[in-house]
Amino acid sequence: MILDILLYRNHLSSSNSPTVNALIFGALGAIFTVVGAVLHDRGKKLRKTGIKVEGIVFSIEHEISTNDSMGVYYPVIRYVTLQGEWITKKYNVGSRPSSYSEGDTVAVIYDPDDTSVFMLNDKVSKIAPLAGMILGLIMIIAAVVMYILQ
Repeated sequence: MILDILLYRNHLSSSNSPTVNALIFGALGAIFTVVGAVLHDRGKKLRKTGIKVEGIVFSIEHEISTNDSMGVYYPVIRYVTLQGEWITKKYNVGSRPSSYSEGDTVAVIYDPDDTSVFMLNDKVSKIAPLAGMILGLIMIIAAVVMYILQ
């Protein structure tokens, strides 16, 4: 019996198992979909209730991960709130190559309840969450097709 369980477990963990591959692909698709939906909802709420101000790209931070030797460039944004408070914070959306240069003017929307929470009012901030949701849904559909066709 133990041998049967071990053999069945090894079969499931095999990279050649279409069922496991479909499950992993579907789970990743679900994660993309949920994260995209949450980010879309947050962005929509911030665009509706947030305060719009002009900011600048104060600097660019280059972060190299262990998996990617080229790294990602994150803009550090500086803006002044309506109360006159200076906020300087790294934006959580990076790119390679950098989408911005130091000194660029950017449209900022910040949360009036927490002035350090902000987003840039640009196309990428609007499109990226939707793209994540669409990619996730495509992955889920592909996983179902992979499972059916196995």
